[in-house]
Amino acid sequence: MVSAPEEAEGPQDHDAEWGSAGRRPRRLGRVLVVLTVLAFGGLGVAWTWPESDVPIVSAKENPPNPVDPNAAAAPCEPDDLDIGLAADRLTVTPGVPVGFTVSLRNEGSVQCLVEAPRHGLAVTVYQGEAGESSAERAWSSADCADQEEERLLLLGPGDVDTTNVSWSDSRSVPGCEPGQPKLTAGEYTAQVTLADIEGVSSDVVRMTYTVPEPSRSPSPSGSPSGDSSASPSAEPDASASASGGSAQPDESGEADRSGEADGSGEADASADPGAPDEPGSDSDKKP
Repeated sequence: MVSAPEEAEGPQDHDAEWGSAGRRPRRLGRVLVVLTVLAFGGLGVAWTWPESDVPIVSAKENPPNPVDPNAAAAPCEPDDLDIGLAADRLTVTPGVPVGFTVSLRNEGSVQCLVEAPRHGLAVTVYQGEAGESSAERAWSSADCADQEEERLLLLGPGDVDTTNVSWSDSRSVPGCEPGQPKLTAGEYTAQVTLADIEGVSSDVVRMTYTVPEPSRSPSPSGSPSGDSSASPSAEPDASASASGGSAQPDESGEADRSGEADGSGEADASADPGAPDEPGSDSDKKP
């Protein structure tokens, strides 16, 4: 015979089993949803993740040694040097010098040596286009430079050497002989070259040389003021020379000669027509 408490516990345990069994499917569903979200998220990340670079396979058996910038300097190669030229004015007039700036840059990966004296690193001006056969050499900074100068430059990677050159709008020839003809108006070009390294030159700088026209002044013969000022001045001189040159010497000469002859002051009175007569002169003249 079963007691009452045991009968009461039986139904409670059965409900608990059904309650736990009902919650298990719910938990399992939640887990499946989370796993699905994670799976789709993983696929999205994998789709947008950048691909890794493909490794470069070199076929060289002996790769080049790394460059040592402090290695012993060797002469600069033409491909390592870059020459620049700039002018402070492109319109040239007589009497106003033109200032040029010359730059020499080492674009190589190692330091190098270059010989760049003033007579070797020269600015040359041409009348016409530089490099053409029709261009006429007008001036060069090497013509009057010291031919014995030595200037050795050690340029590291990226180093730049800068020099200034002035052109006084005149012609020159090798040897710096004076007395060269003047420039004529027209188009001129300038360029820098390096004598010791062939093929190294700068870009061309183009300039225009202008000669101002002289100012025109009116001629003296065409001005009315010149005629009026010239004629009155000439007439008084002529009248003065005509009257004073003959009368004054005669009067003074007569007075002197009469004074010398009489030896008294009466000669002076007779020579002067405007002098008054003495009181006794009228009685002496009466008969």
